[in-house]
Amino acid sequence: MFTLRLTQYTDSQLDWYRVEVALEGDGARQTATVRFQFKLTSQEQENIRWYLEDYLQYLSDPAPQIAAKVERRMAEIGVELFKAIFQANDDARDLWASLRQNLNHTRVEILTDVAQATAIPWELLRDPKTDTCLALRSPAFVRSYSQAAQRPRLPQTNGDAIRILLVICRPRGRADVPFRSVASRLIKGLGNRPDGFQLDVLRPPTFEQLSRILRQAKAQGKPYHVVHFDGHGIYQDSRQLALNGNPLVFADRRSGMHGYLAFENGLADDNVEFVSGSDLGRLLVETDVPVLVLNACRSAHAEVQDAPTQVNDMAPEKTDDPHSQVRALGSLAQEVMDAGVAGVVAMRYNVYVMTAAQFVADLYASLVQGQTLGEAVTLGRKQLHDQPQREIAYQPVALQDWLVPIVYEAAPIDLFPTSIHAPALTITLHENDALPTTEMLDAQLPKTPDVGFFGRDETLLAIDRAFDDHAIVLIHAFAGSGKTSAAAEFGPCVP
Repeated sequence: MFTLRLTQYTDSQLDWYRVEVALEGDGARQTATVRFQFKLTSQEQENIRWYLEDYLQYLSDPAPQIAAKVERRMAEIGVELFKAIFQANDDARDLWASLRQNLNHTRVEILTDVAQATAIPWELLRDPKTDTCLALRSPAFVRSYSQAAQRPRLPQTNGDAIRILLVICRPRGRADVPFRSVASRLIKGLGNRPDGFQLDVLRPPTFEQLSRILRQAKAQGKPYHVVHFDGHGIYQDSRQLALNGNPLVFADRRSGMHGYLAFENGLADDNVEFVSGSDLGRLLVETDVPVLVLNACRSAHAEVQDAPTQVNDMAPEKTDDPHSQVRALGSLAQEVMDAGVAGVVAMRYNVYVMTAAQFVADLYASLVQGQTLGEAVTLGRKQLHDQPQREIAYQPVALQDWLVPIVYEAAPIDLFPTSIHAPALTITLHENDALPTTEMLDAQLPKTPDVGFFGRDETLLAIDRAFDDHAIVLIHAFAGSGKTSAAAEFGPCVP
């Protein structure tokens, strides 16, 4: 396996960058240094955001024409970046000549400073000769972070089952995203290794309960390998959140724009507690959790800094501290990585439920085959690219949203052993998997219909939340309305 490493530095001139390019692998290490000017205008940034977040909701003319123009511009940006990197000088051209034949066997790592982490959309980097993005040809295209406050600990599996804690947050209850929209696809993705994982669901899905469960797991000598957050993320001014939120459940006193995850919390009027990446990262590092997966909107989003910036109100001599910069300017994913977590999967933009569900299924299906975290995310993005049809409220439309998922990886992370001959997909949950099997349920419950169980997400969510505070839940409704079927469907999910 080869490694292509692009290390981005901010030049002294505004909108100029210096990139150190290194190719390592078979033979001597090749390097090149390039310097170029690049800037996405505010209008271009907004156009890309509109295309990925809003386009599918407004398909009438002239939206399709505008979307096509944005797609062409994204391709042009990728070609411009390619020429700036690999055609800048003789060293760069020689390096590309060595790389191009081995790109399918090359891991690509992007390293940036904090303030300019989102200034260059490296995932768009496109070879004009093949008209293909490098992120869609490389087996692993990752963002790396080498300045964590604490050295990341890679997963130690020792042949044990991979322990996954699933956090499903739906603060708005039945008015929220369907309860099982992503979780069901996660289980399906894990189906090829039914004996290789333990999947637990956090109940209630509060940050306080998360802290308690993760600390208990570590104390028992069985810390979780993965925490998967299925919920909402926001990128907003923390002062505005402090004004609108409950001071009992929001204690972030930083100024400026930051990313937060929306946990549930019954103490708040709106049932929401916003948690920062720094707080979550510290908890994960304390409890030896190496991997965080976020299908939460804008969990990898950060604003591009147009000029050198003092970090909030700190003294100028401290602004060079990378950890202070992360806390002041970084995305939620960067904050988690800076705390010392080994790998984070996050979303750069708001993500549609169908995109998140498809990506999560492909992500875990790749992980159980022995792919590294970076390889699994890259393969998931390729699948989104190859299956671009998205349907929200109108007819299916092709949307190139494969660049929304981002993966940060301190080093290649292996969770499952490599599987050469995978068995056929079967979902068989065992007693030690924290999810009861059918043998543990009432034999009189009806079997799952041959065509599957559809709908009733609001009912299943209500049942799930009822178990937060009660050991017995009674379902009541008119005869023939599906009470027994709903109970039978929920049965395997009871902790």
